[in-house]
Amino acid sequence: MKTTVAILITGLSLTVAQAADGEELFNGREWSLSFFGGWVDKDDSTFAPGAGVSYFLTRHLGVGATTHWDNFEGTFFDNISGEGYFRWPLSRLPLAPYGVAAIGYSFETEESFEMLGAGAEWRFNEKWGAFSDVRWQFNNDTDDGVAFRVGMRLVF
Repeated sequence: MKTTVAILITGLSLTVAQAADGEELFNGREWSLSFFGGWVDKDDSTFAPGAGVSYFLTRHLGVGATTHWDNFEGTFFDNISGEGYFRWPLSRLPLAPYGVAAIGYSFETEESFEMLGAGAEWRFNEKWGAFSDVRWQFNNDTDDGVAFRVGMRLVF
């Protein structure tokens, strides 16, 4: 266990030492593709894989679309949402906390929903990042609920 912790700390230290600061890693006119896994607060859901695409018009403002699979029965796409992002890149770290708001439609429950959330992205370099966020979904017909996501982001 101690060896694993030492390796992780060494790897993280080297990544931070070699990474550019947030001023250089988070830019405007930036496309990205995200792949994530998460958990959605629903009776029939345990693991919710998903994917999304986003475009940052400026360093701080972006738009995107995502989908995730609550379960593997029924429709191919369980839902789709349009999202808006506001991120705050930190000047000395390759880290950008962000806020997100979305509207969407669930094909499984045949209802629309709204969502608010917050998270952070860590960039390893100009092309790759890892992110995590927590979201609260306001469902229009069923119970509201929380969702957690963790994933990787490829930047173009």
